[in-house]
Amino acid sequence: MSRLVQTPPIRRLALALMLLAGLGLTGCSATGVSYDSFYEGIFGDEPPPTPSQAVAMMFNRNDADQRRSGISWLAASGFGGEEEYLASYRLFVSDPDPGVRAAAATALGRHGTVEDAMLLTILLKDEDDLVGWQAADALRKLHNPKTVPALLERLDPDIEDDTDTRTAAALALGQYPDRVVFSRLVTALEQGSYNVVAASHRSLTLITGHDAGLEPQAWADWLDQSTAPFGNQKPYTYDSYKVDRSWWDEYVTFWNNGDGSSDGPQVPRGLGAAGATEGG
Repeated sequence: MSRLVQTPPIRRLALALMLLAGLGLTGCSATGVSYDSFYEGIFGDEPPPTPSQAVAMMFNRNDADQRRSGISWLAASGFGGEEEYLASYRLFVSDPDPGVRAAAATALGRHGTVEDAMLLTILLKDEDDLVGWQAADALRKLHNPKTVPALLERLDPDIEDDTDTRTAAALALGQYPDRVVFSRLVTALEQGSYNVVAASHRSLTLITGHDAGLEPQAWADWLDQSTAPFGNQKPYTYDSYKVDRSWWDEYVTFWNNGDGSSDGPQVPRGLGAAGATEGG
């Protein structure tokens, strides 16, 4: 991974974001939600950083924890999807610190575009398990068929040994009704932990609209008898609740909206109402 270097364009972006935050976003989000009230109940009486302070944290070249926290604060806010902030998240996918790369992956999953899914496929192969897991989880939220080969690689236990990453990859593949995806998900039913098996089973039922259970042979028999295996595909949604994972949850609890509750089912960006790729 290349090291973060404060080149003049990056400094200009940081200054522009601080100016934008200071002038227009200090008190209210783009959706009209008060910035302070957004974090009320999350940190109690602890005041959150202002948007301009969060931007300064994000561009702190000497402190990775500050960069990670700045990205996470901004991405969790109602205005964190503004194009100027998206441009910043994209910069940090190559940060030297894995915690920062993981935060950037999560931010892109929350606010990114279909094209950003390709940046996440790069992070899927990251040497750090947390980064790979966050990238796979983020790809549940962005629909782009070009990510399928990378997700299939992460599902393969001979390539990926992190169970959380394999589970997230299996869940993300539930967006793609395809015979290769079907075959690899069936194989995964006997190649992983309970979580991988459960995720693969869920995705199989989504892409087929059928439940043949947990036995690979039952799925193979069903496929042999089916004339339109993906004709009853179910709508794909993801739950925005972030499961706990060691120190990540301890330091970034505001991703859970402060009370551990779910935002409810969401449709990935780029996925049409009928399961088709938008614009495709």
